[in-house]
Amino acid sequence: MALGHFIEVYDLALYGLFVAPISTAFFPAGNAEAALIATLAVFGVSFLSRSAGGLFFGVMADRVGRRNAIMTSILLVGVSTAGIGLIPTYETAALLSPILLVLCRLLQGFAAGGETTVAPVFLGEYASRKRRGFLTSFIAAAGNLGTLAAAATGVIIGLLVDASTFDAWGWRVAFLIAAPLALVGFYFRFKLEEPPAYEAARARVKYASIGTTLRRSRRMILRVSCLGGLGSTFYIMFVYYPTYLVQESDLSAGQARMVPLILISMLVVFNPLVGLLGDRFGRRVPLMLGGLASMLFVLPGFLVARSGGFAAAVLGGMLILISVPLCLGAIHAAAMEFYPTEVRATAGGIASTIGTFSFAGLPPLIVNLLTTQAGLPLSPAFVIMGAAAIGFVAAWGLPDSRKIHLESVESSINEQRETAAGR
Repeated sequence: MALGHFIEVYDLALYGLFVAPISTAFFPAGNAEAALIATLAVFGVSFLSRSAGGLFFGVMADRVGRRNAIMTSILLVGVSTAGIGLIPTYETAALLSPILLVLCRLLQGFAAGGETTVAPVFLGEYASRKRRGFLTSFIAAAGNLGTLAAAATGVIIGLLVDASTFDAWGWRVAFLIAAPLALVGFYFRFKLEEPPAYEAARARVKYASIGTTLRRSRRMILRVSCLGGLGSTFYIMFVYYPTYLVQESDLSAGQARMVPLILISMLVVFNPLVGLLGDRFGRRVPLMLGGLASMLFVLPGFLVARSGGFAAAVLGGMLILISVPLCLGAIHAAAMEFYPTEVRATAGGIASTIGTFSFAGLPPLIVNLLTTQAGLPLSPAFVIMGAAAIGFVAAWGLPDSRKIHLESVESSINEQRETAAGR
């Protein structure tokens, strides 16, 4: 399961890390800023389909099985990512080039939405109550490794070819690698069995409609979707930060690609530790700490990064990323454990639909518009801080996950509310 999420995040990270050569290849020459905005807009638009994919695969997972959903999603991710590596340039195909890019990104986002929604449900249903946070945290660790692999691939290709060759076609190699990776992930998922908790629920209860899911869990769906505000740091950092460094400091494009490689390598080990923290104290503690860290350290981090130089870029990135392992190490458990089994993936898909587009797809585009068009170079910090404040409030009101039994979620939450009211 973690391998599949590794592949999915690897594929998505490539786009963010290679925004510059993609904008040059698939959009008209002559206006670099307009091409960059268009490329980031395509990134944002793909989150519309990612939201739709989260809902589609969530319903699919509840109705025909978690295993079928994750096998389908990983194949689609591989096909769409490899497709980006095969698109002809704008010089060769004119308008067909950006159209194909949009189509590939829409398909990639659709499949990734299913991956993000169903993978935590699958792992969480296999885990014991005392180890849900720890086990689901490996999804975040695998995602970090996927981002690390994408960054490393870019660096390696950049070392093997000169800058002009990299921009011309070298970056495409990283996208083509997605096809064999997806086949490996599909093979391992084919051998998985459905979680026992899901099988028991499917035998007992007929699948619920989206309307029923909303009626039963609408408040929790809205709260969990707002937790997405805690993840904006990750998307802005690994989609926009390399571009920001080139524009606002004296780093070259090659040096800017090195920075995420260093930063992400520091994060991988912390996710399981934060998962254990969530199992011990509940999800609220690491999530709220993550939101608080964003509000306190992000602005100083961007100020340091702007001062210039490679060391400043890494140090600034470290300050900005303090919140990321705290959030990602706990958020996958929180995304699945507050809903009944028979609607768990559907409810998670609805929350993902709202949260992903609002806090993952739009921020990089908004940040780029504010920096390039409005002349506000520190806008990334303020966008992250605003999103983190929303996520902090959402985390504050979460029930104590340590007391939730997946077989009786609603009664577990009601007991907590009654106990709190009695006080």
